[in-house]
Amino acid sequence: MAVVTEHLMQLIAKQVDDKGLVVWYDPEQAYGSAAVELTLPNTTVARFDGSFLKLRKEIDHLMGDGQPPRLVVYVPIEREKTHAALIELDAAGVVMQPRQQPPACNTRLSVVARNALKPILGEDQVGEIERQVEAGKLSLADLNSLAEQGIDISTGVVKLICGTANPQEVALAFLHDDEHDNEIEKKEAGKELRHLLQVSYDIELPAAEALSNRRVKLGRHVLLTDLFAALKKDTPSSLSSVSAAQSTGGVDACVRLTRTWRNSREHRDSYVAVANKVEHELALGQLDLPVEPLRENETFRCVELALLVHVEGELLKKATPELLQLANYRLSRFWADVEPKIQARWALISSAAEVLLEADRVGKEIKKAPTTVPALVKAYADDDEPWCLLDTHHRHMESRKYNFEFDAGSDHHGLEKLITKAEQRYTEVGSELAKHFITQFAKAKHPIKGLLRQRDFFEKQVKPHLGEGKVAYVWVDALRFEMARELCRLLADDFKLECQPAIGTMPTITEIGMAALLPKAHEAAKVVSVGGGKLALEIGGKVIKDRKDRVAFLKEHAGVPVFDAKLDDLLPKPGKKVRDGIQDAQLILITSQEIDELGEADNMSQARLQIDGVLSHLRRGVRVLADHGIKTIVLVADHGHLFADEIGEDMKIEAPGGKAEDLHRRVWVGVGGTSEPSYLRTSLASLGVESEYDIATPWTFAVFKSKGGGRAYFHGGLSPQELIVPVVVMHSTAKPTGTTTGIQWTLTPGTAKLTTRFFSVQIAGSQSESSLFGFEPPKVRIELRANKKCVSMPVSASYGFEDATGEVKLKISETDNKRIEPNTVTVMLSEEISQKTVGVYLLDAITGAELAAPLTVDVAISM
Repeated sequence: MAVVTEHLMQLIAKQVDDKGLVVWYDPEQAYGSAAVELTLPNTTVARFDGSFLKLRKEIDHLMGDGQPPRLVVYVPIEREKTHAALIELDAAGVVMQPRQQPPACNTRLSVVARNALKPILGEDQVGEIERQVEAGKLSLADLNSLAEQGIDISTGVVKLICGTANPQEVALAFLHDDEHDNEIEKKEAGKELRHLLQVSYDIELPAAEALSNRRVKLGRHVLLTDLFAALKKDTPSSLSSVSAAQSTGGVDACVRLTRTWRNSREHRDSYVAVANKVEHELALGQLDLPVEPLRENETFRCVELALLVHVEGELLKKATPELLQLANYRLSRFWADVEPKIQARWALISSAAEVLLEADRVGKEIKKAPTTVPALVKAYADDDEPWCLLDTHHRHMESRKYNFEFDAGSDHHGLEKLITKAEQRYTEVGSELAKHFITQFAKAKHPIKGLLRQRDFFEKQVKPHLGEGKVAYVWVDALRFEMARELCRLLADDFKLECQPAIGTMPTITEIGMAALLPKAHEAAKVVSVGGGKLALEIGGKVIKDRKDRVAFLKEHAGVPVFDAKLDDLLPKPGKKVRDGIQDAQLILITSQEIDELGEADNMSQARLQIDGVLSHLRRGVRVLADHGIKTIVLVADHGHLFADEIGEDMKIEAPGGKAEDLHRRVWVGVGGTSEPSYLRTSLASLGVESEYDIATPWTFAVFKSKGGGRAYFHGGLSPQELIVPVVVMHSTAKPTGTTTGIQWTLTPGTAKLTTRFFSVQIAGSQSESSLFGFEPPKVRIELRANKKCVSMPVSASYGFEDATGEVKLKISETDNKRIEPNTVTVMLSEEISQKTVGVYLLDAITGAELAAPLTVDVAISM
């Protein structure tokens, strides 16, 4: 009789000898064939076949003399589901079933298999088999077969060489390299190894074959089994004759081995080499593999590329949440971890999908949009899912696009089409929104009740706090509302925040918007010309033209001591002059012009790459202010901006002409000239702004023709992106920052050398043994530095990547609360370097402190 079945029969026979009556419950029906074969001396075997009445008739005649008969009753259902039909039998004899106590009555298949096979196969192999049984991969027949094959196997020598006889561990070591080959040959353990691999992985290996050839065959076998297990019935016919496991247990073992091989940082390089070799030899990249069953498969690089192309193509047809979910899922999978460019491509696809989905949502809602300005402002800026999210997603996508390296020889045509479609949809929907908003804004009676005005910021948002302690007044040039909203999300852990939308002062240019932030602007503010095509704001008879005028006016009229500095003066930490100034003043003015300067420099690539970095600087800057005792911080903007794709000739329209006091791409201010249907023309006074001039602005994202105008970055008009400005009032709730301690960090570079512009590094960490309490992983940042200068831009991460700042929010592992979930971060070189090495730095995103000793990586790249 087969070994495992024989062991079970012996267990039952022992209980019959001891107790006489055995009621054997088999709820998983694992032993149906054994029950049919069961015969014991002088013992009746009765089997339940669906009728307890019939079963009772069979055995009633045996129960009459008061002594338990030698009887085995086999019941292939759960004991609880018999509704106590055999309760007197259970009481008179002994029950055998899975998990029954004592252990001799436990018929759980994995337990029976372990006890039967351990003397034959050894502890290591049996542990592996037990796991497969628990997973439902091996039946009683499979176990008997394994026992039969293993009768003549002794793995003592293999265990001596490899330190284990566990099939997974032995196979992994064998596949990785030839370290043990000499010992295997010297100790003549090749036969044992062959048997172990054949039994465990359902593979035929010739007896007289070199170990190197066995390694190649085993690698190909387990990888293709992993692929076929995903494809199932969709496996291409051209691969039907290729070696792969057929048995359930063999397939399961191969799939788990490939997963372990891939996920081991120690063995990953050999996996990549073997997978790429097999892919090339079988020309798998040229096959038309079905993508649907491969959504979670990671066997070969060609599968990843097929999924990339598939998702790009499907998004071109129609964006769906499921496609976005798939892109985000693949972002953290194996090949995205191995190749930084794959991770960056998935991240870009994900961003494009978010733009398309948001454009569809906003476009649909605009068709039923409110007709009052307060309701429109709320929908754009203040709802749970505000329309300004479209601007955020578009900004993220453009930043990723300029971070991505489109190779001429690579198949990026689908990706380029996808990005173009997303850009076009953003412009279409954005233009529809702008036209509707400007139309309603022009119809409204000004000032509009229920809306905060930019000119009220000092009087209503700053002045009330001056009696409570130090106040920082932070002026950020061109900070769009959606950017302030994202900044608030980044600051939410450290500050109590209130972010409100307000109507800016027209035209939405720096000279007007910045002056509107001053004291007394709420009383009277007039737009005047100062000649030379420039405008200014007159407040209380004083014409405010530039920063110097604004600072002087603030110091004269704030009513408290004022100290002014620029954002750069705070970072990385303020000098003595700034610290003393903060100490001596009641109102601290901080100004930032980085966004507007980057945009108006008309270097689109640099602007896209660096504008998001301003949010990171602002976050660090306000934290520095809080650390220096400032109780309240009020952050405001002069105007927003449009930053879409480069404007084509079809989007350029003629300005009104006449006597233009100021002409920007998005706004004309003056008198005389013409009026056309392509733009709004009205008096500034009709929009609630005191002035003798008219204003004209395109209804959509179009621009006026003007000499020297920008190509993509604009402001001055009345679209929501330009006119709705933020005011953020924040109170610090964070403790003063310090160095993150108690974490042992591990940095693992994706490659030994820097060979392309993209470079990845895995961040891992664990709580030090001396720490008694739980820990919260910090936000971090990865930088490549050459000669102490940062020469990289963050691109993406497996999880927790902040598009706005390039920072990464780490998280605790779900399986070990003392470890950080490993996270692979991709960065891109941002400039040419001549150094032979670069340093890889892990920094605390808030303080800038180095968290771990930097790595040194050789440079082998020609940019």
